[in-house]
Amino acid sequence: MSPRLEAALLTFFAVMLWGIAPVGTRYLLGNDHAALPGASFAALRYGMATLCFLPWFVQALRSWSRQELLLGAFCGLIGVMGYNLPNSIGNRTVSAGMVGLLNATEPLIIVLLMSLRYRRVPGIWTFLAAVIGFTGIFLLARSAGPAEGDAFGIALVLFAAFNWSCYCVLIPPLQVGRSALQVSAVTMTAGTLPMLLAGAPEMGHMLALMDAPRWEISVALALGPSVIAMVAWTKGAATMGAEASGWFLYLLPVFAAGGGALVLGEPLTAAELLGGMLILLSVFISQRAPR
Repeated sequence: MSPRLEAALLTFFAVMLWGIAPVGTRYLLGNDHAALPGASFAALRYGMATLCFLPWFVQALRSWSRQELLLGAFCGLIGVMGYNLPNSIGNRTVSAGMVGLLNATEPLIIVLLMSLRYRRVPGIWTFLAAVIGFTGIFLLARSAGPAEGDAFGIALVLFAAFNWSCYCVLIPPLQVGRSALQVSAVTMTAGTLPMLLAGAPEMGHMLALMDAPRWEISVALALGPSVIAMVAWTKGAATMGAEASGWFLYLLPVFAAGGGALVLGEPLTAAELLGGMLILLSVFISQRAPR
């Protein structure tokens, strides 16, 4: 298997886990479901994930330069806390389907940020992939079932998507120079510590509301999207680069729709299937475009 194919599969796997995560998150945080406190849940989920990375965090402290640690900490604040804290709070009033659609703006934001950073205009293939991808998202949005939310919640989810896009643009120097486990450990730890402080006031109340099924979902979200997907994304993006790997984020609403159909019993329409096919085509074009 070629390194680029391996990187593409790792990135695809990470996005798949992230795409279905809003279904479980919405179940735990939604005002019409378990209604757990968003900040406290984010602290619990990422606190568990950080413990998994502890050995590699210690390795990084011993071997990384001060400049690398500062960059990793800054990226963690933007990408881990800056994405997950507002996203968790927004999930209380925004449906899983809408979260997937809003997060699908990330590839375009990444392209724009990369263009600004390197002062270049996106090529014709990039433009074509963006048009096809957004057409697919439009079809998903038109036919999505309970894809709804209030203005404040939507703004929080969009703010989270912007923060994650900034993370993808800033993190490549560490992804290339250091192991995926160490990069994930440093960014995860740096981003989790402020979330623990933010979630502390209501942590006792939330723990009192936790039953066995809620613990099972929380642990699954911590191990899957927060640990395994983070490492897979970091390793894949190290080979592909921020812009190429970012196109896979168009798949988030596809997996969100599929997860809703499988877990919540939401029907998939012909328009949704066509939208999913167009999104897959946009990712294919973005990967085949001349570089």
